[in-house]
Amino acid sequence: MSPRVSAAEQGWNAALRAVQMTFGGPRTIVFVNPKGGAFKTTATLMAGRTFGVHRGGGVVAIDNSEARGTLGERALPAGHANTARELLDHLDLFEGPAARLGDLGMFTRGQGPAHFDVLASDERPEITGQLDAESFDRLHELFRRYYRLVLVDSGNNLRAPNWLAAARHADLLVITTTVREDTASSALWMADALERHVLEAGALKRRSVALVCSPAPTIDLGLRRFLMETFAERCGVAMPIPFEPGLVGGGQIDYTRLSAVTHTAWLHACAAMATTLSPARES
Repeated sequence: MSPRVSAAEQGWNAALRAVQMTFGGPRTIVFVNPKGGAFKTTATLMAGRTFGVHRGGGVVAIDNSEARGTLGERALPAGHANTARELLDHLDLFEGPAARLGDLGMFTRGQGPAHFDVLASDERPEITGQLDAESFDRLHELFRRYYRLVLVDSGNNLRAPNWLAAARHADLLVITTTVREDTASSALWMADALERHVLEAGALKRRSVALVCSPAPTIDLGLRRFLMETFAERCGVAMPIPFEPGLVGGGQIDYTRLSAVTHTAWLHACAAMATTLSPARES
């Protein structure tokens, strides 16, 4: 017997090949929406896991909140409490000829079988000061030296210098929205501001992917269809992300408890990101 490969399996294999493609250098993906609760942190972690597992590592996720973000809280803990603040204080360790990738483990948090690392934002309430543009630039340059994919979980203030620095460094912007009018409106307002003041006109069509995420088991299907069409017109492509109970609690993500449907959706979403980053698309 020689059974035919199903359409679903063909789609999976094509998405896997896209996720595993070689980019010819490090690439930076920045997840953006200035509204809280827009799925940015969840998307950063799920993309980190998807790229990490299927590319065999070489992926880091950075919390670029100017003050305190939640990427570190939702990631697996490490044997230390170091964050971006401590790494900035010790960057001289990595700027000389004796620098070693393994030493970054003193500051990043390995995600075990998810095969990616996380750099948390400053978590101490007694510390003042914010991550600025220069600090982000130095961290970004460091991680581009040691990782093939740098994922950035942006904060909620698009006027913050470190937010703008991340947007300018992005090879790809991933605009996240839930199936809600307020979250989508915030994303579209941000898109207008980016093209007017940060990027050139038409840049989002070439350099962005939208994720339209279902926040509940039952959603307004008409609104989702409208948002998919709207963001597909504004961005390079819009990808639907199904509701997943294991992602909505706000705590640490147990990837082993997520459904096969969710993992498949994220494989296809990351394939869309990789395809948009493709050297062939740039030429």
